[in-house]
Amino acid sequence: MSLMSLMAEVLFVGHSLIGPTLPRMVERAAVAQGVELRSEMQIINGAPLKWNWEHSAQGQGGDGRRILESGRIGHLVLTEAIPLANHLQWSDSVGFARQWAAAALDANPAAQVWIYETWHSLNSGTGRPVEHDAQGHLPWRQRLADDWANWQGLAAAAGPEVRVIPAGQAMGRLADEIDKGTVPGLREIGDVFSDDIHLNDRGLYMVAMVIHASLTGRDPRGLPPRLVRQWQTRAIVTEAMAARMQEIAWEVVQARRAEVPKRSDVVLAEAPDPPRALPGGNVASPDDRAGFQPDIAALGGVSAKGIGFGLAELADWSTSQPFLDIMKTARPWIGHLPDRWGGWGHDDLAAADWLDAEGWPRGVPPELRGISTLILTDMPEDAAGLGGRYLLTHEGRGTLRLEGRAQIVSQAPGRIVFDFTPGEGSVLLTISASDPADPIRRIRVLREDRVALIESGAIFNPDWLARIRGVRLIRFMDWMRTNGSDLSRLEDRPRPADYTWARIGVPIEVMVALANELQADPWFTLPHLAQDDLVRFYAQAAYDGLAPGLVAHVEYSNELWNMIFPQAVWAEEQAKARWGQEWKWVQFGAMRAAETVGIWAGVFADAPDRLVRVLATQTGWKGLEADILTAPLVVAEGRPAPYTAFDAWGVTAYFSAGIGYPESEGLVRGWLDESRAAAERASRALPEHERAAHVAAHRFDLAIDLAIEDLSDGRHGGKVADSVAGLVDDLLPYHAAVAQAHGLRLMMYEGGTHVVGLGPLQQDAEANAFMVALNYSTGMGALYRRLVDGWHRLSDSPFNAFVDVMAPSRWGSWGALRHLGDDNPRWRALARGE
Repeated sequence: MSLMSLMAEVLFVGHSLIGPTLPRMVERAAVAQGVELRSEMQIINGAPLKWNWEHSAQGQGGDGRRILESGRIGHLVLTEAIPLANHLQWSDSVGFARQWAAAALDANPAAQVWIYETWHSLNSGTGRPVEHDAQGHLPWRQRLADDWANWQGLAAAAGPEVRVIPAGQAMGRLADEIDKGTVPGLREIGDVFSDDIHLNDRGLYMVAMVIHASLTGRDPRGLPPRLVRQWQTRAIVTEAMAARMQEIAWEVVQARRAEVPKRSDVVLAEAPDPPRALPGGNVASPDDRAGFQPDIAALGGVSAKGIGFGLAELADWSTSQPFLDIMKTARPWIGHLPDRWGGWGHDDLAAADWLDAEGWPRGVPPELRGISTLILTDMPEDAAGLGGRYLLTHEGRGTLRLEGRAQIVSQAPGRIVFDFTPGEGSVLLTISASDPADPIRRIRVLREDRVALIESGAIFNPDWLARIRGVRLIRFMDWMRTNGSDLSRLEDRPRPADYTWARIGVPIEVMVALANELQADPWFTLPHLAQDDLVRFYAQAAYDGLAPGLVAHVEYSNELWNMIFPQAVWAEEQAKARWGQEWKWVQFGAMRAAETVGIWAGVFADAPDRLVRVLATQTGWKGLEADILTAPLVVAEGRPAPYTAFDAWGVTAYFSAGIGYPESEGLVRGWLDESRAAAERASRALPEHERAAHVAAHRFDLAIDLAIEDLSDGRHGGKVADSVAGLVDDLLPYHAAVAQAHGLRLMMYEGGTHVVGLGPLQQDAEANAFMVALNYSTGMGALYRRLVDGWHRLSDSPFNAFVDVMAPSRWGSWGALRHLGDDNPRWRALARGE
């Protein structure tokens, strides 16, 4: 192959192991050798070639199929999703590699098609879980050697013109050379990764050398070490490191180029029969694993006394999955314009009168090519109880497609049976045609073994109920979508028949039903714009519907003091308009809160012991309570002080010691460096082949110990007020005294760990992994026990943890449980007092 052939463009198609940076590095490497090269890409994170083909219009960077049609692409670089064996078996890797190759060659017969070999998780073979990977017990290095035949076989089966870019082989060789000490500046293969599978700039540089050498046939030695404008922190490629990487890349590419792939090398499946094709393009597994369900109830619920939970936000990605009907957590409608994914939303469809009273489409507007929603998005692979066989039913006539993680088993009018396996991605439902006289509507999705349960009138997922049963209090702030809510009028309220409850909130009828099911007191947080008739409706529903012995708690909005929320900004605007003064927002909020709970008090007038009215503050802002409780501007109008309308004073019990704040970045990075060094020292006593796994498993141990000390009393970072000691010894006693002085009961509206990365640390994969590990560590469980005990010495009201079930992410580790099959020290401290 000559350099002149690279005057054409290169198109990368794949997922996050390509990403936006790698194509730019390849482009700049070519330019450095005098070749004008332009790279394009279609990236859909986590997607196999099949999904990339069928949903190319959704790709980050561009629509690969349309780009190929232009005929300008001289090199097409494809990569398959991982675990490779899964997709060879179930995603028709060969078939879709052939389709991509055919599209490239039809448009440009001189094009070269490449399969970009990748790698599996560094956790493979370490004893740490590797989701959806049956070979996750095998060492990472061994798998690179074992999988080479599969990559070669995939290329051979895709067509004689398809070749492999041996990036995985080069990464294995790099690991070997690092172990030998021949790569300057690198101590272990993890030094070129940003997490267990994604590369940092060092790793991307290595792979760029391999791709450059493969595409051009040219020796990359002598290329500059910098191919990006600025290296990631702690991922700088030095001159010496670059030179060694270039040598390794060239040696691997030369060695592998001589190998001719054979069609017989590809391994498509170990199953006795191939998957059977079904309408919609997906396939059903031939085995019967979909029928297996774990016993979630055996994991137990809440046995400790005096525990409450805020319930996690409802969305298609919610790991709590609290309802039998999965459609109730579906994403609001997405209408697709002809040339793009999306373009219309629920509000656009409603404004054009294409939705009925329950929110179901009356048909597909002529402007759109379909209307979609998503369910079961990015469910953790070890999320017990979610995998299995599902039944979708609907009324009406039309065309409804299921795609994504749904593997269709059977299909008939108004009915689809499919298997679902948790993992990255979604189940995509699309209405592409619908009879206006009898449109598709009332779609219901549930596990097939739970049909009788839902038909008996049950609403809630029994697995979820089993995990939180025993809780004393449930706060509905996120279920009601209180923060920034636009809900104002009674006629616009959520209703039980709504197609999803993840748009404007859960109906009051459903919240009351849950309180009765759990025998737990409910805590309602009313929208800040709620008109009086809406407030009264909610109060009456609670009064009429709650079981005897249950007590309704009511709060006006949520954190009206907190200017990150629209309700606080609104309150400040109202205060300025009313009094002509700035920063009187909490006085206005307290006034409207008193009016709101006054409506509830009127409804509960003959049963005041069934109602608790809560007024809340910012716990860490001593002195703010004066404006909230006594509101001088409100009193000056002749109104009573707001506190006289309430029964309880609401506070938080969050702690973080500032870990994760931008000003703590140096402290945290120092901990991580020291902790990794300690793990590396300990690993020297182990056989060489076990050292990397030991470091990976223990690299946070010392850092977690130091962080627990800081969270305990602020001894390292100096933020004592934001520690457990600061709460138990100072802030909470302070507010207990405030509550007592005003005749109020001390209550917690939210509490627990607030350790989350902000600023630079939020963008750092290793720092985020550390914070997730910290939040579910044994030391964190001990801190929770101490905080719960300290709270109960001050108040007999529940410790109200935020939240019940939620997967951790860089946005926080809020869930006491990460999914319904989880168990961890923090959960045990809350649920069992252990």
